[in-house]
Amino acid sequence: MSVRKALLWSFAERYFSLGITVVSTMVLARLLTPAQVGVFSVCAAFTAIAGILRDFGVSEFLIQEKELTQDKIKAAFGIAIVVAWSIGLIVFCSRSFVASYFAEPGVAKVLAVMSLNFFILPFASPAFALLNREMAFRKIFIVQTVANTVQTVSAITLALNGFSYMSLAWAPVISIACQTLLLSYLRPRDSFLWPSLKNARSVLGFGSMFVSSRVIETLTNNTHEFFIAKQFGFASVGIFSKAAGLMDLFHHNVASAIMRVATPAFAKDHRAGNSLVESYSRGTAILTSLSWPFFGFVAIASGPIIRVLFGPKWDAAAGVATILAVTIMPNAMMNLAPNLLAATGNIKRRLKVTLVYAPIHIVLIALASTISLKAMAAVFGLSNAIMVFLYLRQVSTILQTRIRDILRPCLASLWVALASIGMQALAFEACLLLDLPSLISLIATGVAAVLGWVACARLINHPAYAEVSRLVVDAWNKRQARKKAMP
Repeated sequence: MSVRKALLWSFAERYFSLGITVVSTMVLARLLTPAQVGVFSVCAAFTAIAGILRDFGVSEFLIQEKELTQDKIKAAFGIAIVVAWSIGLIVFCSRSFVASYFAEPGVAKVLAVMSLNFFILPFASPAFALLNREMAFRKIFIVQTVANTVQTVSAITLALNGFSYMSLAWAPVISIACQTLLLSYLRPRDSFLWPSLKNARSVLGFGSMFVSSRVIETLTNNTHEFFIAKQFGFASVGIFSKAAGLMDLFHHNVASAIMRVATPAFAKDHRAGNSLVESYSRGTAILTSLSWPFFGFVAIASGPIIRVLFGPKWDAAAGVATILAVTIMPNAMMNLAPNLLAATGNIKRRLKVTLVYAPIHIVLIALASTISLKAMAAVFGLSNAIMVFLYLRQVSTILQTRIRDILRPCLASLWVALASIGMQALAFEACLLLDLPSLISLIATGVAAVLGWVACARLINHPAYAEVSRLVVDAWNKRQARKKAMP
């Protein structure tokens, strides 16, 4: 499958997922309290670290490996089972200790259910990685769409029946079980192999470096949850998680569509000996042109967004969301860097970045936790700037070019972002003057954002405009072809 077709299927899956996520978020925010969401958020932060250990870099190894043999696939499968089941037992056995630390019995119940994920996922992750390696994104679309729908329906149904935070724990387990069944049918034919630990050295070598960097990254990215829980309580964890959830809407539903294709595409070019400078620069330019206007929208209209999506009881999250939206903007310049390092086998460089960035971020978060939630959101700006610089240095070394050359296409993205955000600000202020309802204000501001983006991107011939146009044309042509094929 070509990169463009892969992007089309990836975006289709992500936007379908976005619709499901928005519906789920709006409903669950009205069914659950901040404290209930906070209990689950702390457990999710705890298992997120364990989740990185669970995969042990098996997926990335299978995607980037130049000479992938059946023995290596068997070894990857075997390691995935041993590691994931071990982690699952640790999570299950440590549930009472974690619950007593936070003085919340519900934590133990949630962790007991979430530990089931670790026993199911090893049967899905190798097959999923091989589909990514083959860029079989049509099959991935089917798997992810069904799994996301099942998770949303399960979470809402359980919450309506009084399962509280347990609805958030059981829904992913049901979804992963469904995903595993689908992958057993759609997986590549030659990948249905018995697990083995023979010839596992290459997998272990890659996996140990990958896991080390990812564990540090995940611990760093979730450390604020633990500080907030101890300093301000579970309700504050829920408030902060809702604010951060707005940022995740972009990462999970737009950026991830690009990054999911980026890793196998980079790996494919690397195996063929092609230069990655142009593809990385172009991908970064596209990502920045999309992310900067989105986070500008969140920064400007966080109040109405929170009110419409989550309801009035979450209003305290608006101020935090505005700060997070501004501080996260620089990250778009390096979002593809971890994918590039993994695709080219430079996992050690990724580990070096995390070893420098992580302690700085944790210290800043610890200091800010003595002040307020908004202070904790603000320090993300400084630590993010440091992380961006460190990653770009590594990328420039690998690609043997200067940072300025990598980021030069992003100058065009800056103009696009300024045009879009400027239109948003004017539209939002007009809505405030007219005292329009929150939903109408958001729609008007969103339309202004799109108009500003399209006008500027087309005027300066931004690469994102060309790619979006091609994707739309491809989607339209496929739809017309299906209509003609119908009797």
